[in-house]
Amino acid sequence: MNRRTLTALCLAACLVVPFAGVALASARAHGLAWKECGDGLRCADLIVPVDWADPGGPKTAVHVAMLPATGRSSGPLIVNFGGPGTSTVMLRPAAGPDTPPELPALLKELRRHFDVIAVDPRGMSEQITGKAVSCAEPAASVFGLIIARTKDDWDAHAAQNAAHQAGCRKAARSAWRGLTARNVAHDLDALRDRLGQEKLRYAGNSYGTVYAQAYLELFPQRVGRIYFDGTADHTQPSLEAWLRSYALTQERHLTRFHDWCARRKSCALHGRDAGKAWDELVARARRAPLPATSGRTVHEGQLYAGAVNGMTPPRWPMLATAIRKALDGDATDFLTVLGPEEGSSSVGGDSLCNDFMPDLPTYEEFQAIESRLRAIAPRFGWVEGRFELGRCWGRSGGASWAPHPLRVRGDIPPLLFAIGDLDNNTNYLGQQRVAAQIPSARVLTHGDGHASWAGNSCLRRHVLAYLTAGALPAPGAHCPAERIQEVGK
Repeated sequence: MNRRTLTALCLAACLVVPFAGVALASARAHGLAWKECGDGLRCADLIVPVDWADPGGPKTAVHVAMLPATGRSSGPLIVNFGGPGTSTVMLRPAAGPDTPPELPALLKELRRHFDVIAVDPRGMSEQITGKAVSCAEPAASVFGLIIARTKDDWDAHAAQNAAHQAGCRKAARSAWRGLTARNVAHDLDALRDRLGQEKLRYAGNSYGTVYAQAYLELFPQRVGRIYFDGTADHTQPSLEAWLRSYALTQERHLTRFHDWCARRKSCALHGRDAGKAWDELVARARRAPLPATSGRTVHEGQLYAGAVNGMTPPRWPMLATAIRKALDGDATDFLTVLGPEEGSSSVGGDSLCNDFMPDLPTYEEFQAIESRLRAIAPRFGWVEGRFELGRCWGRSGGASWAPHPLRVRGDIPPLLFAIGDLDNNTNYLGQQRVAAQIPSARVLTHGDGHASWAGNSCLRRHVLAYLTAGALPAPGAHCPAERIQEVGK
């Protein structure tokens, strides 16, 4: 999941309209009705129960798209590129500005071996399907609690999220009951069945790995080859412990940013200690708001919000420039270039909250949690608590699939995990935690950040060998950074 917009690899999408009265048995008997849908894709609707716990209840349509193999096909490879958002649109050549530029080359490579099939999670669909609706009100910005300075600000954030959720519930109708990763895992198994695949072969990135974790629990006997890229940890039941992993990762990332800047002559802070430059800027903001253009100012919360937006490696050059300019008297970049993004009208955030934060702390309980986060990550990482909580603050009463340790039964075939040294999106501590709970997991580390499968040739080579032939990298294998080398040239 892209933690900045919820859609790092996906475009914003909307809710699938329920298909009332469609018989699941009929859909099974006749398979999927594939139709040409542009850009060389074939599309179909997977008709499934809204809630698999009630298979005889209302039905909904899940959008599926296929890029047929260009070579001799080894069968289907089901993919989900994360979000939570629409993955099917990522198969199109003009998917949007958030699409990694390397993705078309990866898809071309995969199609030499597989029919590549993307499945959208609950509540998501391409606009062209005609089945998508938007929630009436946008959610609050995920940066809202970072910027908040008073309890009234927190209450306003909660009110906006509550209004968003009410609009989504109204638009979703009965489908609202099904917005959990557990139901998406059932959908994956239904798709596997329709495709005639005995064992699931699947590649999940970011939020796509949450569906894979649910699949391991629900259908261990039908697990084939599953690749986890940038795994989101759904196995930590303690919200504070989960936030602590993010805080420690971001605190380390400030050091990584400092080290990168020391090596790169193109860094705007090259020749000075970038970490100390940040500390100095924070100290100034705590004394008084920082000046910006047009009579504006930047207070401490806005400074942190911009830094969270800029701490991912591809944005390090922008963050370094923003810090230098602010130290020179103009903090405008923290309002513009790195300014907080607005909330989305997509239902993706509701799905995330149903899966990760169905039970929220009170305002007073979180203040105590934040004080402990400040103790272990005082320079920068502590703010992650507000960032993550900001997604869900004010939402309540949705479907629920709460985090818990993996409960996998039986022998699971070898699974491949890729963990990036610079991944602060789905933090490396959480990724390691998930992999450690699966005896058959093989971890391949690499020097890049989140969602690097498409952009790291070493990683691609190992993943393709695994998906096609089941070949695993040697224990302890590591792919050197490739994408980070491009930053700041």
